[in-house]
Amino acid sequence: MNLAGHRAVCLAASQGLGLGIATELALAGARTLLVSRSVKKLEAARDHIAAIANDEGASFPGNNVPLPEIHAADLESDSAPTEIIEEAVKRLGGVDILVSNIGGPPPGRFENMDDAAWQNGYDQLVRAYVRMFRAALPELEKSDCARVLAVTSVSSRQPIDGLVLSNTFRAGLVGLTKTLAQEYAAKGILVNNLAPGMFDTDRLIELDQATAQRQGIPIDEVRAQRKAQIPIGRYGDPRELGKVAAFLASPSNTMITGQTILVDGGLYKGL
Repeated sequence: MNLAGHRAVCLAASQGLGLGIATELALAGARTLLVSRSVKKLEAARDHIAAIANDEGASFPGNNVPLPEIHAADLESDSAPTEIIEEAVKRLGGVDILVSNIGGPPPGRFENMDDAAWQNGYDQLVRAYVRMFRAALPELEKSDCARVLAVTSVSSRQPIDGLVLSNTFRAGLVGLTKTLAQEYAAKGILVNNLAPGMFDTDRLIELDQATAQRQGIPIDEVRAQRKAQIPIGRYGDPRELGKVAAFLASPSNTMITGQTILVDGGLYKGL
């Protein structure tokens, strides 16, 4: 996959799925701006990508694998989306790719969620994506190869027990992405969702721990049960999601827009 010359803003890119996506975009040649709250974690993420590139035969600075830029920001701040895009323009010269990877709300069942929890879930998952898309839109409209990827979850198709907020609002992102894809296709902006299943991340460890506590069983038993539900029999590696993202963000993708792409090892049982 060749993304040389393309400029990508990657949210929540200091670890987990966001880092997996940012890694593959960088290895494909994209100039990337990694965004997260913690400067320390962002520096570690940049070093991580550099180490992988060196291990796989690339070098910095190189034409194919530019060293990522980093920017610390809190998406809960009203000014953050505009500031992030301004930084991207300053450091990258513009934006061709927006990866909206936003952390999920706390786990819990309906009976445990008050109005504040519902409002926070909406703000975290839907409002943050809307504001980032709005802020990035002027730069995306200038691009010859504009791509937007929203990282949702398999729960948008198949609700997961104990994740009522995530199930609800990530499903809402599917409708939003479909609408944006229709409204901006004529301007050459392709918009898709990535719907990962169970990937080996800190977020999944948190969810596994919550399930173990709720059921009163060891976390190892929970993880074994979850893996047994996945036809390929294992959790995913974040870079596996990143490889799909790199294709969808690339010039090779000329027709896929408005879709929710499941990357779940066969977990989803629907048609």
